[in-house]
Amino acid sequence: MNNLSKGRTALTFIGIILGYFIALLDTTIVNIALPKTAEYFNRDVSDISWVMNGYNIAFAVLMLTASRIADQFGRKKLFLIGLVLFALTSFLCGIASTLDLLILFRVLQGLSAAIIVPVTIPLAIQLFPKEKHGAVLGIWGAIAGVASASGPALGGILTEYFNWQSVYFVNLPIAIVSFIVSYLLLQESYDKTASKNMDFAGMLTISAAIFCFTLGLIETSDYGWRSLYVLSLFAASLLSLASFIVVERRSTDPMLPLSLLRSSTFNASSTALLFTSIGTSAGSFLIAFYLTSLRHMSVLEAGMTIIASSLTATVFSIVSGPLSEKIGGRLLASIGLAMITVTVYLFGGLDADSSRLDVMWRLSLLGAGLGISVVPLFGSAVNNIAADKLGIVSGVTNVARTLGMVVGVALLATMLSSNMKHELSIARDKAIQTIQASALDAPMKDGLITSIQSMNNESLQEGNAQQKMTLENVLEQVDQREQEALLQAPSQTQETKAAFEHNREQIKQLWPTINAEIRSDMAKGFSSTFHLVSFLLIPGIIIAFFSDQRRRQKANGETKAVISH
Repeated sequence: MNNLSKGRTALTFIGIILGYFIALLDTTIVNIALPKTAEYFNRDVSDISWVMNGYNIAFAVLMLTASRIADQFGRKKLFLIGLVLFALTSFLCGIASTLDLLILFRVLQGLSAAIIVPVTIPLAIQLFPKEKHGAVLGIWGAIAGVASASGPALGGILTEYFNWQSVYFVNLPIAIVSFIVSYLLLQESYDKTASKNMDFAGMLTISAAIFCFTLGLIETSDYGWRSLYVLSLFAASLLSLASFIVVERRSTDPMLPLSLLRSSTFNASSTALLFTSIGTSAGSFLIAFYLTSLRHMSVLEAGMTIIASSLTATVFSIVSGPLSEKIGGRLLASIGLAMITVTVYLFGGLDADSSRLDVMWRLSLLGAGLGISVVPLFGSAVNNIAADKLGIVSGVTNVARTLGMVVGVALLATMLSSNMKHELSIARDKAIQTIQASALDAPMKDGLITSIQSMNNESLQEGNAQQKMTLENVLEQVDQREQEALLQAPSQTQETKAAFEHNREQIKQLWPTINAEIRSDMAKGFSSTFHLVSFLLIPGIIIAFFSDQRRRQKANGETKAVISH
């Protein structure tokens, strides 16, 4: 291959990667701009959350269908269509005049991303010879890590220095460059074994199954796991999945060949990827929550802290791709998942006063585990399946990874809510006892106790519990009560001011103890959640070991991979 051909291949690869980057970036970059968006539209947290939820649901639902259509009618065509739609919907999101329109455009943007993401692996791999596939997947995995983890940092910078609309407009130049390069240089590819017949029944049933399951997970935060609504969604998902299997067994041209599901390595790879996403959500969703609610960091500071995981994920992804080609992916995948599991447990060692460095080295270890595991798992899925099936394989593995993130967030939110409710109850009781034993006068004790009791789990989830209970806000309440008392009894000005000054001094003395107790018990809530999740990740380590049956063997002086299913 001459230098001109090498340059053309590299440029084409960059065009594909840019499209992949922005599609994944929008799963995280928008989240940090949601408070500003809520303020702009004057809507509450539950309403604004659908800007994120709408994208994630659409992204998960269409991915398998888009993979199949791309295999049948051309991956380049679908990729270019996805880029055009993604750029258009990003622009529409940025100019949306109402929240309802923004949510609608975000759903359409998620559908566009679902078209882009699954075709990037088969399009990228076709550019290089087989011996380079490990390195290609390494770079691909590194970009995935950078896109997902750098979203909060980039979103925080754009929101801080420009406006919330900029997190959507940033996609436009990247999408345009990706489209131009791909249109001019990319070659078309298909699944040559696939017919042109559309499996509408299969597409409908699997989309319904994923939609109901994803929506059910998202709605657990509002309705709970035992609500009739959530259970009905899960039941509908199960029924749709069963219908999908029946349809595919009877179809002459199934969208998902069921033979794929008889491959133990493919099943193990997909399942292990789900576990990696659950673990990663602990290092994004839960750590971000810890930094902003307990450590009082701004969203920008939290985003710049979390980026530590993306840096190590990038480095280790680049290394693990070629290495897995030499020694097989099973050992690396298991080691990576073990590192993720151990790191999530170590997150439980953080307390209310842990330094930023304490958080960052743990995040770096998490990123290393992610980089070591994800690329070999994708590589195992790709290398153990016929080349023509790369599109649908990419769709399944990406759906598994996306669902893992949604499952992770739902589980973490539920566990944290339960643990925090318990710990905050203990913290309130301690604080009330401290107040009752103090030298404050009776009305001030009652007022302060009422403020403490108002600190509930729901206010914590909205990120404002600590805002309510800072020393400054408590003293503001004292000042307000003083003004009310002076208006009611103007003749007792001196006595009233003296009494309130006494209360202020008492509160200033009490507050360090009260605040320390509250923050300590909140930290225990986070710690319990991290520890519990780490134990749930252990099966993933075992499953990952069966993701690749290849062994390193010597034959005629060369190392070769022996693939068994």
